[in-house]
Amino acid sequence: MERLPFGDPFLEDRDLNEHLRKVVDKLVSMGISLQESQDEVEKLFIQKILANCHGNRSRAARRLGMHRNTLNQRMEKYGMNGNHGS
Repeated sequence: MERLPFGDPFLEDRDLNEHLRKVVDKLVSMGISLQESQDEVEKLFIQKILANCHGNRSRAARRLGMHRNTLNQRMEKYGMNGNHGS
């Protein structure tokens, strides 16, 4: 696995690591699939970054490391019809 340029927050922040482990345990116990979990996390990331970028999709796409067209496709996939709050 490639090391993040700013360090690995899951190794450096034990509280974050423990919280994430509890969330994963809960998702598994609920029968939530890996794909469903990934989709939900991606949707939350997109919402948060869009809000931080005041709805500017080009800036948000750069922060997310994807092309603007890809961001638009993902927003459509998650039913985020042009707003960054839903």
